[in-house]
Amino acid sequence: MPKTHHLLAVKSHLRSGRRVTAEAMAANMECSERTVRRCVEHLRDVEGWPVESGKLGYWLREPSVAETRISSHAEIAAVALALEALQVLGSTEIGMAVRKELLCVCRNSDDLGGMRWELLKGRIDWRPTSDESAEYFDIQGRLTLAILQSRPVRIEYRRLEEDHAFSVEVYPHRLLQRDGCWYLAATDLERGGQKVYALPRVSEVTPKAAPEGFMAPEFVDHYRHAFGIWTPYETNGPLHEVCVAITGYWARIALERRWHPSQTIEELEPDLVRVHFRLSELVEVKSWTLRFGGAAAVVAPEQLREMVREEVAQMAETYLTKKSNN
Repeated sequence: MPKTHHLLAVKSHLRSGRRVTAEAMAANMECSERTVRRCVEHLRDVEGWPVESGKLGYWLREPSVAETRISSHAEIAAVALALEALQVLGSTEIGMAVRKELLCVCRNSDDLGGMRWELLKGRIDWRPTSDESAEYFDIQGRLTLAILQSRPVRIEYRRLEEDHAFSVEVYPHRLLQRDGCWYLAATDLERGGQKVYALPRVSEVTPKAAPEGFMAPEFVDHYRHAFGIWTPYETNGPLHEVCVAITGYWARIALERRWHPSQTIEELEPDLVRVHFRLSELVEVKSWTLRFGGAAAVVAPEQLREMVREEVAQMAETYLTKKSNN
């Protein structure tokens, strides 16, 4: 059987509705044409996909329902989460229409065709934060539309340390979620530079017409290295090799969590792990380390060890002062 990621890639090409050659798919997938042909044969013979072929490549026969066939447990989980997320739309006309189309993906799956997906309601705990109100989704929807239309927007934004909002015109690149909060990665068209904006602090989004000859700024993905989307990142700056030892209960928790894309974990012995990160800033990882109390100890770098020492000393002084004042 072909590898799963190759099959998913071929399915994606076929779902596009265009005719595509084995050569083009192989180049995109960085594999051999033989691998592509094996994937197509598997889809035809095993999964029953109505794949046609000719001089212009491969395509799906119409009408076709094979492209909406669930073929993996991961896809089952994705459909269940999508259905739960649709609760935001409630019983609106668009909510009912999208839900109906989503449920159609099960109609040709041997194990799922007769399942009553509505029974999942409330059984998967997708819980919006308190900030995710109708107004919050309106902001996110406006930004999503601007990204799809490749057009600038003017936003009203409030910095965390300020009480008032300011107006800025930006070119939106990506919507990103980190630590339970959504952020907009965008280029500041007035001051220059790529910045991030926390969506809960965006109060207004106004689409703007792109000026004649406008060239969309290039998106540079800084954020896989930064510890949290809010951390400053210098393209040419150094990256810190961070190592934190965690013991006991929290060591077991650490084995189940992924806090950062660069994260690796050494399991040294039962209930003792070392968590490694490559980070551009240390302020946020200092706070992250302190959350584990005495169960965490910074191994490297020394700069981070000193930052934690100073914070612990200040905390001790604060509590001792309060006790004496009482």
